[in-house]
Amino acid sequence: MGDLWTCAGRELLRRTGRTFANVFGYLLATAMMVGLLSLLLFSKDAASGVLGSTGTHFIAFAPACTPVCDVKAVDAQNEGFVANGSETALIPAGAVEKVKRLSTVKDAAPYLSFRFKDPRDGHTFTVGGFVPGGNAAVATTCCAEAHIVAGRFLQPDDQGAAMLDEAYARSQDLHVGDKITIAGLPFVVAGIVNPGVRPARADVYMRFSDAERAITRRVLSPPVRHVANVLLVEVRSSRVQEQAIQSVKRLLPDTVTSTYACYKPAAQVMGMQEGTVWLLTLLLGLCAVVLALKSQLSSVIERRRDIGILKAIGWTDGNVVSLILTESILQALAGGALGCLVAAAILLLAPIKQLAGIDSPGPVTVSALVFLSGFALALLGGVIAGVVPALVAARQRPADSLRRV
Repeated sequence: MGDLWTCAGRELLRRTGRTFANVFGYLLATAMMVGLLSLLLFSKDAASGVLGSTGTHFIAFAPACTPVCDVKAVDAQNEGFVANGSETALIPAGAVEKVKRLSTVKDAAPYLSFRFKDPRDGHTFTVGGFVPGGNAAVATTCCAEAHIVAGRFLQPDDQGAAMLDEAYARSQDLHVGDKITIAGLPFVVAGIVNPGVRPARADVYMRFSDAERAITRRVLSPPVRHVANVLLVEVRSSRVQEQAIQSVKRLLPDTVTSTYACYKPAAQVMGMQEGTVWLLTLLLGLCAVVLALKSQLSSVIERRRDIGILKAIGWTDGNVVSLILTESILQALAGGALGCLVAAAILLLAPIKQLAGIDSPGPVTVSALVFLSGFALALLGGVIAGVVPALVAARQRPADSLRRV
């Protein structure tokens, strides 16, 4: 074993140009692998927070398909439970808890969406009843405090208060502090919101319990209690959006869902980012192995006489294979270690992040696993690059090698 290491070290020092080229190749490949992997993973983590929450919400409702499931309004021609412009049936409130227990769902909330007719001028408007309190499902599908353009957002104890959609408030010339009457009940306008495009958008928003009281006055049925006609759902990630939708449909077979298709490209982009990371890593590692393999093969061809002498004095095929592999691995170890150091130094430079399009303060940080992976890939490359030349060298016959000299 001592002779093996001595011969390997002497050979590497004797051909310093070739050794330096091989070590530099591993250094460059390892530094680029660690650097790019760190930057791409850092960028992916930063983007995943946005992409993972893109389009991760939907509403579920049951269309009013038969007289049995329909809830009749006093003025059935103009009033009734609606969602996405269609009449809906009621869903038991217990369904919300079942949906919440799904592993793909982050939050779920009940929602009452009812179309009223104003007896003064005959115009129709929708009322959305939700449970205030910062629910994620309400904020993404209905309205949130960030959408306030005047006044304030509804609080859990705001009985007899309402918020108006900005467009509806302007069309009716209503302002914060005004009073409106819905189904004979007075409400004070506490705020005006502009939630943009939301699947559960309404003209008037109020607490769930207030919506129950107002709707009960306009339906030909028992009081509306502990039921909803829409479920608001927030999903954990755009990756599992489709899975969550299918799970809700299996749990509530009569429901349909409404969402935005933007979650699909978001999930695809996240997958593409991960694929890019590993593809670049594979290509860089492959290039380093190919270059080292070519160099090692050239070295074996040049050293045919030396190898023949070693075999003539008693070295076995196993000894020759071990020698070539040791030389290759030593170069890979040196290049891998130096490459990790170079990558660590480069990653501390803030401008590198700007070049990579990463907008985040402080240096890019990476885990020890990334460095370990880069070093391991260099070592693996050294083994692969040394195997073929080692087998070629072992197959040489001493007489043939010496005769060619």
